[in-house]
Amino acid sequence: MLRAQFPFLLTTFLIYWIFNINNCIAQDIQYSQFYANVLYLNPAFAGNAHALRGMFHQRIQWPALDAKYITSHVSVDSYFTKANSGIGFMVYKDWQGANIISSTESALQYAYELHLSNKHSFRAGIQTSYVSRNINYSGLYFPDQYSSNGYLGKQTNQPTNNDILQYWDFTSGGIFYSDNYWVGVTYAHMNQPNQSFYGEESRLPYKLDFIGGFRIDFEKKNEFKEGYQGRDIYLTPTAHYKLQGKSDQFDLGLYLLYDHLITGFWYRGIPLMKHYRWGLQNNESIVLLAGWRVNSLSISYSYDYTVSKLALAKTGGSHELNITYLYDISRKKKKIMKRIPCPHFYK
Repeated sequence: MLRAQFPFLLTTFLIYWIFNINNCIAQDIQYSQFYANVLYLNPAFAGNAHALRGMFHQRIQWPALDAKYITSHVSVDSYFTKANSGIGFMVYKDWQGANIISSTESALQYAYELHLSNKHSFRAGIQTSYVSRNINYSGLYFPDQYSSNGYLGKQTNQPTNNDILQYWDFTSGGIFYSDNYWVGVTYAHMNQPNQSFYGEESRLPYKLDFIGGFRIDFEKKNEFKEGYQGRDIYLTPTAHYKLQGKSDQFDLGLYLLYDHLITGFWYRGIPLMKHYRWGLQNNESIVLLAGWRVNSLSISYSYDYTVSKLALAKTGGSHELNITYLYDISRKKKKIMKRIPCPHFYK
């Protein structure tokens, strides 16, 4: 019986959310492979590979529910040595509630790389985005479509047209790093754009991301020596804290890269420091990652295993796939460039 009523319960909630949007706080997309999708994480990463980089990223969240979230992301960025600058461009499409609500964002990024000393550098980045959001009323169920006998079908007084909202959004970020560690911050939605479809005041809360980590090298490949060049073997503990409105989240884990093999494990939640109420901790998921890289191509997959109360709904977890390709524009041997030591998925 509950399964039969699920579309009604879901869409009733969505209707309430849509028509009371001025009392709601929207949240951003959350990626598990945040270092594989670095342009979304912080605009200061634009051009940090010091080459032309193309990336495709796909996230499918809660596929076992009708309310599944699907996000497709494509980006390209490059570095310009003479200007110490990087430029990036990304586009993503997000579907919520089985395509009932969708968003499309196109963003242009610029980052400047400043070498403070032989050991330390700083990157600053800015981003300008154009966002379009859409409500598809044909996918909604309304209360007057149901009676004690069940579903009655579509009614003539229900809206059929789609509502579209468009706005500009601005983000900035910075990263301080050495050969072994890095710290960074992102300030997203600086202008707090209005997300209301009906002219009411519904500002998108600003979001802060704090990232950091350090890399432990066990063996490092030398690309500038002939003959045997060794392997890349390193372990990288990382931390990622994000805050938006009344919501916050903490990712803590580590990456292990062994030559061609990429693995990762981390936990998402704040179980010891934050409780929503007594007996309900801030637990979300455990994330496992595996990938493979060959020269300039890498493919990685991650799975979010739900550990919160939501696991009782058997959501199917979350899945992410990343494909990244790096193309060195210059064919000449060039000097070593200082890269951010955070986990990267290419050689």
